[in-house]
Amino acid sequence: MADAGIKNVIIKKELLGKVTTSNSNVVRFRIVAEDKNRKSAWSQLFLVESVPVLVLPGDVNVIGNTILVNWSNGSGSSTQVLYDVFASFDGGNFIHVGTCNNSSYSFLKNGTTSVRVVVQISSINPAINGSLQVYNSGLKSLV
Repeated sequence: MADAGIKNVIIKKELLGKVTTSNSNVVRFRIVAEDKNRKSAWSQLFLVESVPVLVLPGDVNVIGNTILVNWSNGSGSSTQVLYDVFASFDGGNFIHVGTCNNSSYSFLKNGTTSVRVVVQISSINPAINGSLQVYNSGLKSLV
């Protein structure tokens, strides 16, 4: 039988890592012999569509000098496990405040009077992107 030694490998989407700005995963592969003595060249790059982004409910709370952001995880329908969190203080430019792997994040208030928080699925280049947004708090007063 010519196909007796052929093996299929399936990689789940949640293991593919961060997405591009167009919500696609970048994939390339190489084949390694079972005895690890031979390897193929790397394949060309493939763009694989990711799971569509769902806008989720959430809230922003201020506790002392800490801003706590919580958002829904979509009831397990999403395979996304990493989120980028951005904040705009007093109507200024958004800054990347961190990346997390759950549905809450906290950071310092920095003596400002208002904040707007945007949470989006983690991407290769962390920047504000409307098509990747999971939660947008709108402008929240901190006083």
